[in-house]
Amino acid sequence: MDTKLNEITTRRQRAFRHFRAAVEQLLRTEAPGSLYCLADILLSRATSATPRTDLWEDLRETCDCLSGIPYRHGTLAQAIEWETLKLQTWLTSAATYEESSLPPLFRDRHVHIGTLIRLWRRLSLETEDALARQGHETLLDVGPWGGFNFVAQEDGYTRMPFARLTMAIGSLQDTPLEDQGGPFYEDFLPRYLAALESAGVTIPNEFTYQHQKRNDSGRLVELACTYYFPHHTYARRAFVKVRLSRAYETVEEIILHDFLGLLERLHFTTDWAAYREQTQDVDARFDLQDFISLSHILEGVYQRTPAEETLLVEIKEAFRGAIRERKVLYQYLEAIRKTKWIENLYWGVAQTALGMKKFQRPVFLTHEICPYMPPRLLIPVRRHLQAYHARIGSVPIL
Repeated sequence: MDTKLNEITTRRQRAFRHFRAAVEQLLRTEAPGSLYCLADILLSRATSATPRTDLWEDLRETCDCLSGIPYRHGTLAQAIEWETLKLQTWLTSAATYEESSLPPLFRDRHVHIGTLIRLWRRLSLETEDALARQGHETLLDVGPWGGFNFVAQEDGYTRMPFARLTMAIGSLQDTPLEDQGGPFYEDFLPRYLAALESAGVTIPNEFTYQHQKRNDSGRLVELACTYYFPHHTYARRAFVKVRLSRAYETVEEIILHDFLGLLERLHFTTDWAAYREQTQDVDARFDLQDFISLSHILEGVYQRTPAEETLLVEIKEAFRGAIRERKVLYQYLEAIRKTKWIENLYWGVAQTALGMKKFQRPVFLTHEICPYMPPRLLIPVRRHLQAYHARIGSVPIL
């Protein structure tokens, strides 16, 4: 059998096996016993679905009987839809396109996001297969963590020169992970460095393992592997980071966990004069930068007002240089506060995730959402990002 076909088939087997296990677990714990047989029906329909179709459209009618069963501020049908969306991504192979048809990864120190994402997906698939040969079965979901560099121009290249490059990876709980990396990093990093070198950026294999995160039982669930460029400083950050999580299976969950913490902190900042006095300018700038760059993941949940949209464009332009001036920085922070953009986005998330209307009751996003992400929030976020990445990835060379 052709090696490439065998690799794809192996991943399909892993994807369908995990999908069935997840669906069976949901039905066993949340649904009446009479509905347990749905797991076999859904798996059969998923395996026979036409490639590149929306799998959920094929399964939706079968799951109508689950739409009245509550689950995590939503319904059990939404939980099955979320598992189906993950399955859809896992079944999509990076081997279905020709890399020669993509724009160059780097152009004048700017990064083409579509080319980068496709590169990451290809390398992660190769690493998945290598891990499987070692007896470690997993599924990897990769994408940009965010950062302002990942706000792209119309041609797909970043608006600002390459500075921070952070790859986020969601994975299954059984993915091997150690304080100093482990099998995933041992296989992935050499592939990644070789790919970057062929694209024109040479990075020595001098990564530092840091930011270990553990769950309540002390188990390591996240690790970041970072190379800092020689010109890196706290104020002008320049690094390449590979961040692996086995607490979350998808990139969207990782980003939401981080962003909701920032959004909540800004939302509960009522004394902005004290914030200005007690916060370093560089930290305030990165708060603003992360708010602007990461909020784009919620465009499937919250539609900005005309005033917020205008402000977004202005701030993007200011980050090319003007924002480094203290007066300009706090001018935009004040403008965001006056438009109530933070407040509007906060309650937009609360309504989508928890069904809570504005001021209905106090809502704490990190406490109520982050431990168990509601599918009703994850679904629109993932669908938006999938469409965005597909659009960016199809941009031709101008």
